[in-house]
Amino acid sequence: MNPFLLITLLIGTQIGLSDGLVLPVLAAKHGQGSFLIVYAFTKLIFILPILQAELVAGRIYRASPFELSFLALNKRLAAVLLSLLVMALIFVLASNLFNTAWTMIYSIDGVSGKLLGLRPLDQNLYWFEQSQNTNRIMSFVIAQGIFLMLLGGLAWRGIISVFQFFVPICAVFILISLPKIAELMTVLQYPALSWNDIFVAIQHSITSSLAGLLIWYVIGTKVSDQLPTGRAIIAVQLFDVLFGLALLSISYQWLDALSADYLEVGTVFRLLMASLSNVEAVPMYTMLWLIVLPVVGVLSSVPLLLLLTQQLGSIIRHWLLALTTLAVVILSGALVLSNGVYSPIVWYGRPLYDVVQALGQGLIIPLITGGVSFWVGWVMVPNQVLRQINPHGGIRYFLWRLVLRFVVPVLLGVIFARTTLTLTSFTPTQVLVFCLLAIVGVRLFTWVKKRAIFPSYD
Repeated sequence: MNPFLLITLLIGTQIGLSDGLVLPVLAAKHGQGSFLIVYAFTKLIFILPILQAELVAGRIYRASPFELSFLALNKRLAAVLLSLLVMALIFVLASNLFNTAWTMIYSIDGVSGKLLGLRPLDQNLYWFEQSQNTNRIMSFVIAQGIFLMLLGGLAWRGIISVFQFFVPICAVFILISLPKIAELMTVLQYPALSWNDIFVAIQHSITSSLAGLLIWYVIGTKVSDQLPTGRAIIAVQLFDVLFGLALLSISYQWLDALSADYLEVGTVFRLLMASLSNVEAVPMYTMLWLIVLPVVGVLSSVPLLLLLTQQLGSIIRHWLLALTTLAVVILSGALVLSNGVYSPIVWYGRPLYDVVQALGQGLIIPLITGGVSFWVGWVMVPNQVLRQINPHGGIRYFLWRLVLRFVVPVLLGVIFARTTLTLTSFTPTQVLVFCLLAIVGVRLFTWVKKRAIFPSYD
């Protein structure tokens, strides 16, 4: 695999809809330019060790997560890990298909001019009509499911072809948007951030990359040991940051007209309609945003197919792909039916969409990613890892291993704990007491079992 193809594949795993729909809202609510600096710093520094660990594990073991779990572990534990991985894929892909379906609706209606001239009342009616028109939303969900099935049948060849075609288009979009990015960075404010703002920036930079992390493991199985990857990872992360800023430079002017107190995730589409109410034609940059965003939505689902199209045997691979895609479409359909202000399916007051997204990106994927990071940082032979990272050692390897061993587990653990608390009615104190009781219980059980099976006669 040549460096250009490697970078193209890795870029495809990192870009996603969160750059266009979530990042603008968080930046407006949590510190504007200062928020973006922390976000970019985390992307370029703290994400790098995790990504490198994924590539290292793939290059050393030369086996997919599916294959390795059955080769290195007993069948019961391997089945549990396989189930977690498939669950993560289903949750993430279902959210992607749902979000991309909505993005396609707004893109088609925006480009066709249907959103031009809508007054506030008409905008609310439009949103309500689209929410009730489940047939239209489901048609886009099913179309994406069929596309993923066909592309998954082509495996590496088809997925690589998609990335080779669309990633250069995203690069051109960044180049066109550079003047807007420069303008954006000059008009933003740079206030002092609270600890909560800093944590939100760190959490978003990590969670927006997590969905693509395990694909780096799979790509690592195809990468030569002689191919340097450090600079490739930095280039990919820089591309991801610039792409997010390119989308933000177009949409932020819509958010700037609204008070941050009323901003929430999903507001970008409504503000898009408001920005088109007083113009006779869609502005050029808005048109680019409307065209690029659905393409990115589709691209964000494609890399996850690599986890389902490995060499597990042709029959197993095809059935796994078919059943997973069917489950994704069904769950996306549930998201469509429960969409709206008054969702019929809730969990502790949270709509189904928030629960699915939290389970995928806030619980299961951080758990799996943390497991890979722990394995590379603590279990694998250091010299074996050193040869993959930096054959000459030095301060860079020391810092990389330090971050991977200590900083990454803390960040992923905090994200996992915070998401768990939001999904339950427990308080942090109750969770702490439960963990302490669990530790004491496990230690007591181990002691009793040892004394019962191996009694001492001293």
